[in-house]
Order: sequence, then structure tokens, then C-alpha cells
Amino acid sequence: MAETAARHWIAHGPDDLLPLPILYNYRHSIELSLKWLIRKAAQCVLREGYTGEEDLSPDQLDKRLRTHNIRRLADCLNRYLALLDLPKVEQRIDPESWSQLNWLDSEDATGETYRYAVVGHGPGQAPARPVQQNVNFYEQVNELHKLAHLLWGGYSAHLGEYENWQIEYMETMDTAGY
Repeated sequence: MAETAARHWIAHGPDDLLPLPILYNYRHSIELSLKWLIRKAAQCVLREGYTGEEDLSPDQLDKRLRTHNIRRLADCLNRYLALLDLPKVEQRIDPESWSQLNWLDSEDATGETYRYAVVGHGPGQAPARPVQQNVNFYEQVNELHKLAHLLWGGYSAHLGEYENWQIEYMETMDTAGY
């Protein structure tokens, strides 16, 4: 959705109705990708026989993932990647992506800034975006687009290959009687 709306914005010129839906949809896509990657990494960690302190069971993972905070999710993914038997450089989110995730978290830590005009309830109610900011929208959307595709296409493919390798290794070990 974000990419379709962004392409429309680029092709037809600026439209004041589209920036927030575009930003929200990219943000939401990135959030969901992080949650999926965390689940996949946790499965791989458990498959390797993890016995650490953190409970990685699906129920506990569900509770841990009840957040919209990008920074918390990215930190969690880094923790789980570090537990995998990967080269050191692959055990963390790359620095450029980390920078974009931090920016996104600073803009919308709760997942409400792009979603609602007003956040909070009762006397604590406030505008979601109290200060108008001028940004290079095209550049920012391009960066979010790259991040969304890298998380979904790059990191997920990498973890998928790692998982396939784990399963194949375990099957070979079972067949060999180990």
C-alpha cells in the first residue's frame, strides 16, 4: 500500500492527503517485518537448543511482541540474532538500517503519530503531531522503502536460508544416528 501510494505521489505530484498514509503504511510494514523476523530468529535459536534465561516460547513471544515500539522490536531482533551461529557482522541489524529504525522510532515511538490526529484520552489528549516538520518527503520515503524491502526481502530471506540449513543439518544428523 505504501509503495503504491508513494508511486502515485511521485507520478502525479505532491498531494497533501497522501504523506501521512504513506508514512503510516511504511512504518506499519516495518513493524510487522520486525515482529516476523523476531519470531523466525526465536525459532532458529530454540532449534539450536537455547537454554538461556529469556523464555522464547510462542506464548511469551506473543506477550513480548505486544508493542508498536520500533526501537524495542529492533533491540529484541538484535538480541536473538546474536544468539545464532552467524558470522559476527550478521548478528546485528546493519548500521544504515539501524539509523533509519532509530529515526522512525523518534518520529513515532508508539505507532500512533501517523495513525491518529490526536493521541491520549481525557485531559492528557494532545495532537499527535504538535509541531509541523518540513522534510524532504521523497528522500525520506525512499529510505523507508529501502528499509522495508531490506527487512522483508533481505533479512527474512537470510533467516529463511539459515532455518533451511538448520533443518537439513538436523535431518542429516538424525539419519546418521547422532
